[in-house]
Amino acid sequence: MSRPSTNTSTNVEFVTELMEFSAHGALIQAFVMQALEQYAKRVAAMTPEALDTPMVSGHAWHGCAVEVRDKLARRLGRSDASPPAAASSQRS
Repeated sequence: MSRPSTNTSTNVEFVTELMEFSAHGALIQAFVMQALEQYAKRVAAMTPEALDTPMVSGHAWHGCAVEVRDKLARRLGRSDASPPAAASSQRS
């Protein structure tokens, strides 16, 4: 079941709608989770300095990637997550 998205929704509302009302059913949830995991791993593997932009600190962006990577690894029972204390010390 698919519903039209509006441009006035927040990012949280958009992602919730995407996860709950896809033409592909629950499969979209696996797709979105895998996309998050792959992007987070790719960004976490980079140096924070390489991620600097005029709008976003590379350290902050890298910290987001590490947080998402580690939370997903723990949720999925994977061993590649940093310990929770180490992940929080990497925040900017």
